[in-house]
Amino acid sequence: MTLSLFGQSDSSRITRLLADYRIKPSIGLQFWSTYSMNMQVYDAETGTYRRVDDRVNVQLRRSRFGLSGQPYERLKFNIVTALDLLGHDVLAATQAGSLNGNAPIFRIWNAWLQWQLTRESDRLYLVTGYFLPLIGRESITPALRSTSFEKAWSQFYLRRQLTGAGSGRALGLMLAGQYHDPGGNFHLTYEAALQNPTFTAYDGNSVGERYRPLLSSRVSFQFGDAEAASYSVTRRVNYFGDRTGLTVSLTAARQGETDLFSSNEAYGWEWVGNHGQWQVDGEYLWLRRRLETEPVTQRWAARTGYLRISRNWPLPAERTLQPTVSYWWFRGPTTREAVTTAQQLELYTGSDSGLDVGFNLYLNPDTKFSLFYAHRSGSAGAGDPVVTNNTFFQQAGAGSVRRGSYLGLGSVVIW
Repeated sequence: MTLSLFGQSDSSRITRLLADYRIKPSIGLQFWSTYSMNMQVYDAETGTYRRVDDRVNVQLRRSRFGLSGQPYERLKFNIVTALDLLGHDVLAATQAGSLNGNAPIFRIWNAWLQWQLTRESDRLYLVTGYFLPLIGRESITPALRSTSFEKAWSQFYLRRQLTGAGSGRALGLMLAGQYHDPGGNFHLTYEAALQNPTFTAYDGNSVGERYRPLLSSRVSFQFGDAEAASYSVTRRVNYFGDRTGLTVSLTAARQGETDLFSSNEAYGWEWVGNHGQWQVDGEYLWLRRRLETEPVTQRWAARTGYLRISRNWPLPAERTLQPTVSYWWFRGPTTREAVTTAQQLELYTGSDSGLDVGFNLYLNPDTKFSLFYAHRSGSAGAGDPVVTNNTFFQQAGAGSVRRGSYLGLGSVVIW
């Protein structure tokens, strides 16, 4: 009886804590079954590419385990862990890192505190934690909320350039907020962040002896309905007919001199439009890096972006069918001189692009099934394809490849 009373007391205390602090757990799972075609690997002995067998690959592409809460009126927290690529075959045509082993590794994906500095107003927030730089529409859209089968790979090039890591996250501070026009037809979101990506110095434990922070900012002009009633660090695309509005964002990021470069920057514009059941979103970004070495200054420049169009078709039983077309691209150096410079700077070269065509079937906004065809293409320009550094010609764990295309069946479930 005593043990039972203690158990009830502990249970009620936990229940009270969860309610008082508004703590909410969340789980998201994304499973893929893909059929890859025309994948080739480079054979160093013969100096030629060899086609591998077409194959079916079933994988847990992504999983997210989160905890969010609001312990005080103006203070919120969010922490998310990730376990990705369980079962991934590096000779499948899907673009991603290597297999996450027989002993899968969890890692922190997001972790931040958000403090509302202005009482009863959305004007100003302070955010501290582990988050993405303030650039790239696709980068800040959660993968499990994307309307295409795979996220646009433009985010890969942006994240790698700015932080040196595929996750794209870094520790830092951010000031942000929103202004809402009294008439309700115009909204302005403004964000500025300071972060500390570490890159490769001291085995990835420091930015190096020469220090400059990564600075990033975004200003978003929203016409019509706001994307969110109050400020949010992340974004979404599909509002299932509940938003009629257009958002256009100007965005930039820059880091000054470190041990790795003299300057590193990206800038561009982003957009998302919602009208009825239609969604159009995209970005166009310019990437730059400079390294001053006597007697020359080395410069690298590239462009990346994506465009995606989708439409919801309401079905019986509150289901939704969503045909989607997306195209992403990367355009890096292609002349011999520019490719050589990029290789010295350990940056990306050639061209890389992907076209995804298919549809999503939503049972509800948090559960969907997808069927897509993904076509991949790339060019080395005047460079050697074997050492061309982009995701069409390179695969972690397999080396030099010519990436194939694939047919994918996927599912996403979020609780």
